[in-house]
Amino acid sequence: MKAKVLTLIFVLSFSSAGYSQLKEGHHLLGPTIGFWFYNSVPTFGLNYEYQVKQLGETGVLGVGGIFRYTGWKEQNPNWEWSYSYVTFGAQANLNFNKIGDGKFVPFVGLVLGFNSVNSSVTYRGSGYTSSAGYSSGFWTWGQAGARYFVSPQVALVARLGLGNFNYYALELGADFRF
Repeated sequence: MKAKVLTLIFVLSFSSAGYSQLKEGHHLLGPTIGFWFYNSVPTFGLNYEYQVKQLGETGVLGVGGIFRYTGWKEQNPNWEWSYSYVTFGAQANLNFNKIGDGKFVPFVGLVLGFNSVNSSVTYRGSGYTSSAGYSSGFWTWGQAGARYFVSPQVALVARLGLGNFNYYALELGADFRF
């Protein structure tokens, strides 16, 4: 029995050695949870990427969209501030294939988008609420990360993003290839 299990593992490891390679025409879609370094606030997101152009054997260019949501509150005995950041954007990534056994696919990219910031303060006791003057606007973000394919259709993802609006985050998630 032990020999059969080891043989099965051996066969599966060799039969799946190249399955993760991204190719022109592949789609990736998946959720992320990020950890924004500002106030240690969690960020929830969704990524989509379509592989549009094969760049030789070692790379493929992907383009797509992103969505991010971050919200938190700050409070003291006299007031409570509420903040929310909603971001939509377009991304372009260069994915590097043919590394190791092919399951590991690092990438670098750029995101351009719009960040909508809403905030309000409520003064306790009076019930008075007002909006605060935080600016919404266009957003740029450089990113680098890697996917590790755990099956032919599922990859675990880690992404480090650096951008304006004081946005520096580490994101973890999954991408589903179809």
